[in-house]
Amino acid sequence: MSSEFSGDVMDVLGQLFESAVTALDDGDPDTARQCLTSAETVATNKLPECEFRSRLLQGCDRALAAVDTDPPTAIEHCRAMAREVDSRR
Repeated sequence: MSSEFSGDVMDVLGQLFESAVTALDDGDPDTARQCLTSAETVATNKLPECEFRSRLLQGCDRALAAVDTDPPTAIEHCRAMAREVDSRR
Protein backbone atom coordinates (compact mmCIF):
# COMPACT_ATOMS: atom_id res chain seq x y z
CA MET A 1 0.00 0.00 0.00
CA SER A 2 1.37 3.41 -0.94
CA SER A 3 -0.50 5.35 1.74
CA GLU A 4 1.29 6.65 4.78
CA PHE A 5 -1.84 5.95 6.82
CA SER A 6 -3.05 2.59 8.15
CA GLY A 7 -5.48 0.86 5.83
CA ASP A 8 -7.65 -0.17 8.77
CA VAL A 9 -7.90 3.41 9.99
CA MET A 10 -8.77 4.64 6.52
CA ASP A 11 -11.41 1.91 6.18
CA VAL A 12 -13.01 2.88 9.48
CA LEU A 13 -13.03 6.58 8.60
CA GLY A 14 -14.54 5.91 5.19
CA GLN A 15 -17.24 3.72 6.73
CA LEU A 16 -18.07 6.32 9.37
CA PHE A 17 -18.46 9.11 6.81
CA GLU A 18 -20.60 6.92 4.55
CA SER A 19 -22.72 5.84 7.54
CA ALA A 20 -23.24 9.49 8.46
CA VAL A 21 -24.47 10.20 4.92
CA THR A 22 -26.86 7.24 5.07
CA ALA A 23 -28.16 8.34 8.46
CA LEU A 24 -28.77 11.88 7.24
CA ASP A 25 -30.49 10.57 4.10
CA ASP A 26 -32.71 8.49 6.39
CA GLY A 27 -33.53 11.49 8.61
CA ASP A 28 -31.55 10.16 11.59
CA PRO A 29 -29.42 13.05 12.86
CA ASP A 30 -28.55 11.28 16.12
CA THR A 31 -26.82 8.40 14.31
CA ALA A 32 -25.11 10.85 11.96
CA ARG A 33 -23.83 12.80 14.96
CA GLN A 34 -22.51 9.58 16.55
CA CYS A 35 -20.71 8.62 13.33
CA LEU A 36 -19.11 12.05 13.02
CA THR A 37 -18.08 12.11 16.67
CA SER A 38 -16.53 8.66 16.25
CA ALA A 39 -14.70 9.85 13.11
CA GLU A 40 -13.30 12.78 15.08
CA THR A 41 -12.06 10.41 17.77
CA VAL A 42 -10.46 8.05 15.24
CA ALA A 43 -8.78 10.91 13.38
CA THR A 44 -7.51 12.46 16.60
CA ASN A 45 -6.21 9.21 18.08
CA LYS A 46 -5.04 7.28 15.02
CA LEU A 47 -3.73 9.84 12.53
CA PRO A 48 -0.52 11.80 12.98
CA GLU A 49 -0.75 15.56 13.26
CA CYS A 50 -0.79 16.69 9.63
CA GLU A 51 -2.81 18.68 7.12
CA PHE A 52 -4.96 15.65 6.25
CA ARG A 53 -5.97 15.13 9.88
CA SER A 54 -6.69 18.85 10.29
CA ARG A 55 -8.94 18.83 7.20
CA LEU A 56 -10.87 15.82 8.47
CA LEU A 57 -11.36 17.37 11.91
CA GLN A 58 -12.47 20.65 10.38
CA GLY A 59 -14.89 18.79 8.10
CA CYS A 60 -16.30 16.90 11.07
CA ASP A 61 -16.85 20.17 12.92
CA ARG A 62 -18.61 21.72 9.93
CA ALA A 63 -20.77 18.64 9.35
CA LEU A 64 -21.71 18.42 13.03
CA ALA A 65 -22.68 22.10 13.01
CA ALA A 66 -24.99 21.50 10.05
CA VAL A 67 -26.56 18.16 11.08
CA ASP A 68 -29.67 19.73 12.62
CA THR A 69 -29.94 23.00 10.72
CA ASP A 70 -28.81 22.07 7.19
CA PRO A 71 -28.62 18.31 6.55
CA PRO A 72 -27.78 18.68 2.82
CA THR A 73 -24.68 20.70 3.75
CA ALA A 74 -23.74 18.11 6.39
CA ILE A 75 -24.09 15.40 3.74
CA GLU A 76 -21.79 17.30 1.38
CA HIS A 77 -19.15 17.67 4.10
CA CYS A 78 -19.36 13.94 4.84
CA ARG A 79 -19.05 13.05 1.16
CA ALA A 80 -16.09 15.40 0.76
CA MET A 81 -14.34 13.74 3.71
CA ALA A 82 -15.11 10.28 2.33
CA ARG A 83 -13.53 11.33 -1.00
CA GLU A 84 -10.51 12.72 0.85
CA VAL A 85 -10.08 9.41 2.69
CA ASP A 86 -10.47 7.46 -0.56
CA SER A 87 -7.83 9.61 -2.25
CA ARG A 88 -5.33 8.71 0.47
CA ARG A 89 -5.68 4.92 0.13
